[in-house]
Amino acid sequence: MRGDARHGYEKTEGTPTTLPAVLTVATTDSSGGAGIAADLKTMLANDVYGECVIAGITAQNTTGVRAIAPVDASLIASQIDAVFDDIRPAAVKIGVIVGREAIETVAGRLRAHGAANVVVDPVMVATSGSELSDDASVVTMVRELFPLATLITPNIPEAQVLTGETITDRAAMERAARTLAARHGCAALVKGGHGTNDANDVLAYPGGDVRWFASARIANPNTHGTGCTLSSAIASRLALGDTLDDAIAHAKAYLNGALRAQLDLGAGSGPMDHGWARH
Repeated sequence: MRGDARHGYEKTEGTPTTLPAVLTVATTDSSGGAGIAADLKTMLANDVYGECVIAGITAQNTTGVRAIAPVDASLIASQIDAVFDDIRPAAVKIGVIVGREAIETVAGRLRAHGAANVVVDPVMVATSGSELSDDASVVTMVRELFPLATLITPNIPEAQVLTGETITDRAAMERAARTLAARHGCAALVKGGHGTNDANDVLAYPGGDVRWFASARIANPNTHGTGCTLSSAIASRLALGDTLDDAIAHAKAYLNGALRAQLDLGAGSGPMDHGWARH
């Protein structure tokens, strides 16, 4: 017998077990700090079984994105079908999808399979400052993916693009979250990591309810993949049965722990330690 404190039970060798599965639909990151690599690390650390659909390929490191390429839409569709036909995910995280056809394909297959607990991270610019989405892709993402979402998680620059409004303070963040939630019929978490004084986030529901999540700014220049990590942790907690409020609170605590671990790799904005709680 071996004790497993993380799951609260003792497992006899050979006894079958199960875990909720979470699917990430995103791009690769050759440096391992963001995208599918970060998503799968985050899911493992949050006690769910991670699955992936590769919807784009990047050549990148901590200093920037050097190249980005699409994956054939038919192959994306086949990947999604293969996942849902066997190990059905209890939640789905959507990150960067390369190209309008690919976005439309992902949306269509997720609708066909009745995907639940969909968290959309509307990534437009990488931490390094590299553009990841063109204007046409943003329009397609909003049209096709936001209607499927339980939650969207824009940072301040992304929320400004999505609302067309400048965000300079707490009140503007809350207005943006309310606008996005009302406009798209899903919860919207506007992340404050690009602010200067704190890292507070604000969640708005379509019905008008709002909740703030307070967080001190952690002095760590290595923030590659923070958005991917937070959205994947939220999806993981939803798959485990948390309410959305609790899922966000748990996810922020996990992200803060990864930042506080102060991993220092690479010449630019480096990755975080996704396995900090296991050390």
